[in-house]
Amino acid sequence: MNYRLCSLSVLLSFLLIPSAGLADTLKVAVAANFAKPLEQFATAYNEKTGNRVIVSKASSGTLYAQINHGADIDVFLSADSSRPQQLLEDGRVNASDVVTYAIGRLGYIQRSNASPDVETLKTFALAPTTRLAIANPRLAPYGEAARQALTSLVLWQHVSGALVYGNNVLQVYQFYQSGNVDHALLAWSLIKGEPGAVQLSDELHQPIVQQLAITATGADKAAANAFVDYLLSDEVQTQLPQWGYQRTGTRE
Repeated sequence: MNYRLCSLSVLLSFLLIPSAGLADTLKVAVAANFAKPLEQFATAYNEKTGNRVIVSKASSGTLYAQINHGADIDVFLSADSSRPQQLLEDGRVNASDVVTYAIGRLGYIQRSNASPDVETLKTFALAPTTRLAIANPRLAPYGEAARQALTSLVLWQHVSGALVYGNNVLQVYQFYQSGNVDHALLAWSLIKGEPGAVQLSDELHQPIVQQLAITATGADKAAANAFVDYLLSDEVQTQLPQWGYQRTGTRE
């Protein structure tokens, strides 16, 4: 699916949600890396409060574009801080509407029998048949983190012409699972515990500070704030390490 089709599908997924009778329904857009844990948290929140949470996932860049094009989104969970901060700078949200909800980690996975580590990545990257999958750095923060890591390892110039790009980390993971590539750099949360996977050092890239922005207005904002408070609660934050994230502090 190309970027335009992905953008259109995400926009329509929100615009086609009927408004009648959804006063207690939240529309939450989440970066692909955090979709699986968010869906679990949303289910638990529904059971706890009775409020329904509709989740739509895509790359942070795609979702940000949809917000700017009028998508009806109450909470936007990005995989970076730059896009929520841009919404703040543009006057789309207030300072109190932007908060860090998790710190992400970058992982490397490979299908060979060699131990998965940085040295294996270096050896592979220098091979003439290199095909390494990463998310598009222009759309996905984890793609940018992958680019930074490869640059730190002085590998970017060797692999940049032979990379396989996904629109988001879920697509990168699909490339790997389907056998289209045997090596990938993506969110650690997606590959934690899998054979051939290793978490890369945080020193190889800028911190992956994942922020959210409350984009709801009017009567929907109170419900959006309540859901964000839940995401920042100990009940949720203590679960983040098992999903491959570092927990963050409480809401200020």
